[in-house]
Amino acid sequence: MPISNSSGGVAPAEPHRRRAGLTGIPLRRLGNPIGRSTVLAVLLALGLAGCAAPPPPPQPPPAPVAAAPLPPREAQDLDAAVDSLATAVLARAELPPAAAGQPRRIVIDPLIDRATGAETRTTRAMARRIAAKLQGDAGFDLRPFTQASLDAKPLVLLGAISGVTAAGSLKDSTEEPGAYRIWAVLADLGSGKVVAHETAWVRTEAVDATPTEFHRDSPVWLPDRATAAYLKVCAAPAGAPIDPAWQRGLRASTLLAQATAAYEAREPARALSLYRAADKAGPTGRLQGLNGEYLTAHALGRTDEAEQAFGKLVDYGLAERNLGVKFLFAVGQTSFWPDKAISGPYPMWLRQIARRTATDNACLDVVGHASPTGPDALNDRLSLARAQRIKADLVAEQASLRPRTATEGRGAREPIVGNKRDDATDAVDRRVAFLPQSCGAVASR
Repeated sequence: MPISNSSGGVAPAEPHRRRAGLTGIPLRRLGNPIGRSTVLAVLLALGLAGCAAPPPPPQPPPAPVAAAPLPPREAQDLDAAVDSLATAVLARAELPPAAAGQPRRIVIDPLIDRATGAETRTTRAMARRIAAKLQGDAGFDLRPFTQASLDAKPLVLLGAISGVTAAGSLKDSTEEPGAYRIWAVLADLGSGKVVAHETAWVRTEAVDATPTEFHRDSPVWLPDRATAAYLKVCAAPAGAPIDPAWQRGLRASTLLAQATAAYEAREPARALSLYRAADKAGPTGRLQGLNGEYLTAHALGRTDEAEQAFGKLVDYGLAERNLGVKFLFAVGQTSFWPDKAISGPYPMWLRQIARRTATDNACLDVVGHASPTGPDALNDRLSLARAQRIKADLVAEQASLRPRTATEGRGAREPIVGNKRDDATDAVDRRVAFLPQSCGAVASR
């Protein structure tokens, strides 16, 4: 093969006969000082060196993103939207080439509603449809969402749904949505990066925002750190590092998912054990774990354990400076819902809130909220009247709270969901919040 010489020209290749031996000189001309056996040994060594294994090839670059179509920006029926979303997020992922013949391991971290952090009937339907697609794809090996699966550092699919102002929009709505945005990301635990992020839109009438059984039954809501970490990963673009808070909480998340499945399968004893294990696994997911501990102890008829668990919920909310409790009131009234299956535990809830607040020498702002139906003036009056009723119940338990508790009605000005349905989907909009305040601020009101 021609090679360049120092002048920039091309030097002719050395004739083949010059490369036959060490220098092209016949062995008989080497003379006596170097014996024939020595030369043969050198030649043998050179031959063995030529047989040595070559260095390993360099690591291949990430596979180019496939030319999969992006989901349309128009709102679709749920199944069509989920199909287009799943196709795009799986095909467009920025991944290194897979080992020959080996499918990629993948798990699904339960999808959630962005506003509430809860699973809903629609997020469950989304997860089932994505799982079915993965099971039919030979390129992926869908594993259960367990710690054993996570030990293999698989891909993790996360996703969420949110009401938005219109199809194609990313602007979240706190009123009746014009459409719903659904999105999914792939987090690669092997590389520590988000490798795909895609979005689609769904027609409003195709979405059922009803919380699943566990989230419907949970008595306490507050902005939770685990939800914030999950949504931070969901918001990350492809190539961004995985949020460390979400990754640290994965063990607890797997236990919570198993516990919630057991609760909804009417296996409260198993669920209680798993919720307690999740609580010990770390602070991430504490709200869901404590709600679960309360619900399962209550389902088992363990009254004392249920009250202790609710007390821990109160402590957690007060420490986070926002304890939202889902009291259900009769329509347009300050009296509780008459069905004792729902309102029966309320006296115990109030007792624990009063005792824990009094013990901590805390001062509280009791804030009533309403869903955004009806006139604003009516919502303001009703939310204030309900807050005042709750304060009266607290003072009846602990008289020392009278000067340390203020009340406020915020009407429908701070909705979490805001869909105006007045059913289980927006129950959190009718919460009563207990907000720790400085005693000076409370005394001045």
